[in-house]
Amino acid sequence: MGTDQSLSIILLTGEKRAGKTTWLQKHKSDSVGFLSPLIQEKRNFLLIPSQIIFPMEESNGQLLVGKYSFSASAFAAVEQHVQSHYQADELIFDEIGPLEIRGEGFSSLLKQTLQNYSGKLLIVLRSEIVKQAIEAFQLDRFPITVIDFEQLKNSGETELNY
Repeated sequence: MGTDQSLSIILLTGEKRAGKTTWLQKHKSDSVGFLSPLIQEKRNFLLIPSQIIFPMEESNGQLLVGKYSFSASAFAAVEQHVQSHYQADELIFDEIGPLEIRGEGFSSLLKQTLQNYSGKLLIVLRSEIVKQAIEAFQLDRFPITVIDFEQLKNSGETELNY
């Protein structure tokens, strides 16, 4: 289990390619979890704080979303990283998307984290799937703070206030 506090959820929402991951890399790289940066126009997983990078995409990968094919082994490495850090004060999931809404990708990991983690769980979501994600994972069982990335970026803040 995590700390003595109960689980609270922060949803960082914004449009695709708005800069959410870049902002997190700049301001949250000492936190624990995973980020999903584009490097040379390829999707990757960046484990934080270790800074280990795994390619997310793989030709002929087992997880398919639209035109994208994802590496099951990269997803497994991220899962192991997150599960080994349930004692952290804050965990970051960048991001939960259509794959998870369908019950794939990090769906099981998120469900397990919701049951076994107590602390601050920061989940990055595209604006258009916030309602779906809240329903699919019953996130409204927990205190939720929704932070709109555009407002955060425009405010010049370097901390998430929650």
